[in-house]
Amino acid sequence: MTDCTIPQVRPSATGFSLATLLRNWRARSKVRALHDLDDRMLADIGVRRDEVIWASYLPLTANAALELEDAAFRRRRKRRFS
Repeated sequence: MTDCTIPQVRPSATGFSLATLLRNWRARSKVRALHDLDDRMLADIGVRRDEVIWASYLPLTANAALELEDAAFRRRRKRRFS
């Protein structure tokens, strides 16, 4: 099974930079903080709990905050045009 998401970072010749991994780790910790919010607050933000859980388990090579934003946008767009 292939993953259709496009990582927001580009690997260098030696792999991902330490700065990119650190930035992605910080983004993931902020996404995990969303676990503490109730469903109504998440709805106000525009995300669902299952999207938050999914994004919090992404690898450090992906920016969890950007991926969460993209997933929520795709869901809203799909619902709008269905």
